[in-house]
Amino acid sequence: MLRMIFCLTAVVLFSVTEMSGQYQWDFGVAAGASNYLGEIGGLEDTRRDFVYDMKLNRTQYVIGAFARYKMSPQLAANFGINYGRIRANDNNSLNPARVARNLSFRNDILEFSLRGEFTLFYDNDAGGRGFYNPDFRVYGFLGAAIFHHSPKARYYGELEEFNDEMFELRDLQTEGVEYGNWEFAVPAGIGLYFTFNKVHRIGWELGYRFTFTDYLDDASTQYIAHPQGTVAHGMADRTTPEALQRARELALSQGVDVPNRGSFEPGEKRGDPTNNDGYLFTQFTYSYVLVGKSNFARRKYSYLKGKKRKRRKTRAKF
Repeated sequence: MLRMIFCLTAVVLFSVTEMSGQYQWDFGVAAGASNYLGEIGGLEDTRRDFVYDMKLNRTQYVIGAFARYKMSPQLAANFGINYGRIRANDNNSLNPARVARNLSFRNDILEFSLRGEFTLFYDNDAGGRGFYNPDFRVYGFLGAAIFHHSPKARYYGELEEFNDEMFELRDLQTEGVEYGNWEFAVPAGIGLYFTFNKVHRIGWELGYRFTFTDYLDDASTQYIAHPQGTVAHGMADRTTPEALQRARELALSQGVDVPNRGSFEPGEKRGDPTNNDGYLFTQFTYSYVLVGKSNFARRKYSYLKGKKRKRRKTRAKF
């Protein structure tokens, strides 16, 4: 499925370039790290907005591809595809209540985005040697994205035949809420790139995704009652005596209230519905600038393809 999506997208994008001046396009790949902001894991305090509660020890990966169209010297449009993973668990938290709650998740995200890139700084001769190679650009970006996600977790509980098996949490409706696999996001961030020999671009960017869902981690509202002896019950309430003991030791070392088993019963707080989840991608990028089909590109950049510039012949006058 994923391979088919990439192939179809590539066919569409290359078809578009055949109908326009190719010197305005560059195509590239990206790879880097991903992380998320939500209810699970985190530091000592309760949830804090943006990156202040980021789980750096649960950093994962992201890979992608993109096509960029230069609309003007200051503005470009970027169509991108990213596939990344986010994950977290309460066992790594420094918050005793979260350690006792003992939730965890993994979520693989397939994202399609369209965004505008606007130039913040540009130097057409970054080396300062008069060769105009490389040039350097810093840009900000803002756009829209649609992404597919499905949080999962491994089961450890009374049903030993299911131990260590991965389940899709959305299907279990752990909080009695039915949410979708497809959601919208707003990507925003900054980036930079160097362009070598007019065609090779190497860069880096950092982008945060503001989403419209609080279920990237399958935790948002409160505990509900599930039938005893079901997978849904075991995945919704994962508090164990071992987790409570770890939380007790952590709470005593911090001088805060010790969590008790009654805090994780039906009707009690399981997440924070007042804030949506978000995720972050930071990636290194490489792209190749297409030159060739426009008359301007043929005149200006023909030397890049090893073609010698033709000299005009003058006719002698007698």
